[in-house]
Amino acid sequence: MNPHSAEATGPTRTTSSPFHRRIAIRSAILITVLGVAQAAPVGHPPIPGLPASQSYKLRIDGVPVAVNDESDFDFHTAFFSMDEPVTVEVEFPGDASHASVHPLRHGIKPKVVDNTISFRLEKPLKLVIRTEGMLPLALCATPVEREIPEPGEPHVLYFGPGVHEPGLIEPVSGQTVYLAAGALVKGRIETRDATGVTIRGRGTLDSRGFSVRDDKTHAVLFERCKDVHLEGIGIRGGSWWMTLFLLTKDASATHLSLLGKTVNTDGIDIDGAENFVARDCFIRCEDDGFGWHAVDAEANGQPPTRDCLAEDCVIWNTGWGNGLRVGASMETDLFENITFRNIDVLEHAGAAIYSDHSDWALCRNIRFENFFIESRGKKDRPVINIYIAKTRYSNATGFRDERGHYDGLEFVRVFAPAGTSVQLTGHSDAHRIENVLFGHCRLGNEPIDGPEDIETNEFVGPVRFETAG
Repeated sequence: MNPHSAEATGPTRTTSSPFHRRIAIRSAILITVLGVAQAAPVGHPPIPGLPASQSYKLRIDGVPVAVNDESDFDFHTAFFSMDEPVTVEVEFPGDASHASVHPLRHGIKPKVVDNTISFRLEKPLKLVIRTEGMLPLALCATPVEREIPEPGEPHVLYFGPGVHEPGLIEPVSGQTVYLAAGALVKGRIETRDATGVTIRGRGTLDSRGFSVRDDKTHAVLFERCKDVHLEGIGIRGGSWWMTLFLLTKDASATHLSLLGKTVNTDGIDIDGAENFVARDCFIRCEDDGFGWHAVDAEANGQPPTRDCLAEDCVIWNTGWGNGLRVGASMETDLFENITFRNIDVLEHAGAAIYSDHSDWALCRNIRFENFFIESRGKKDRPVINIYIAKTRYSNATGFRDERGHYDGLEFVRVFAPAGTSVQLTGHSDAHRIENVLFGHCRLGNEPIDGPEDIETNEFVGPVRFETAG
């Protein structure tokens, strides 16, 4: 697609970095300036071409909202936007008494009347409704949109409601790609060497047939970019990583719904990123929910990955991969100030938290905070597995054959009620995992409060445990 066309038919350890704070402040200012009067909740139109769900009916404040049958991804889905608290009603074809609302940490206990559940939703969340014998319902709420562009505006590639097949979309600096609610855009988006690009809206990008494993093409790629943002849209994965932020600074991915079904459909990946935030995303993937790594030093150099934050995200990973992964390839000198906060892993195939550190990076100040792991895992492996080793993912070009180091690895309020074990394994005395903290964590029904509660080797330590206060 011609990128110059204006229209298409139809952190540190415990605090956010200055960039992350700017994002939050700008959002607050925008709401204050533009949102004096709160908008009513808005149900999003059905995704074009999909059948309506025969399993669920949804009402938001009494108004029916479309439910899509996305059983190709083992889900039904529904989308709406809200600014104020709303009442959610979900009607089932039969008995609703065993329905549950996830993540469980939100403590949503629905009221059940016959075949309908109802509950109050105070703010936009990404939820999954589960009941025995039915595909789950992904219920994704987003903030009400403001400053919506019009078709024909300068510097806007606009996709209105309906089906579009542009193939490859290549926005340039200063452009916005806008997918309106009710738009289904078949293709992929690649942006290279650009500044100030935004991809946003409430429509859906379907990359099946365009994001291809053999070609290593992504649904969305930002490469060597700055000040770029991906917000609000749905992404349906092809056969390769759904999003990648490569050698990119000052970037964000917020309020996304990502659904992938084949191996290698990672959710949100970064490589050589600085000042990056992923926030309020629902990630249904058949590989790693987050894949944060450094893949090819010979091609990409060895820039640091630093000051990156993921928070308030829900991960559903089955089949292959892990809830999230730091690694495997770590072909760079430095990974530092990486925080995963308020993360819910509802299902995971391998580990919920995994790092097969296969190269030479120093990983410094890596923190998992308010991390909730609801399931045991499909393959009955350690729920947390961090190790340094030479693996099949280690550098194979001859560029450098060396192992790395962990210095500052923190787990704070990590809860795995069905978890099996925690394993930390260093490589050698020169390639250790050290300065480790377990603070107020639980495995099964027991606190992790001493060395007997985790599995380590002689190349791990010191390890601190905090349970009081």
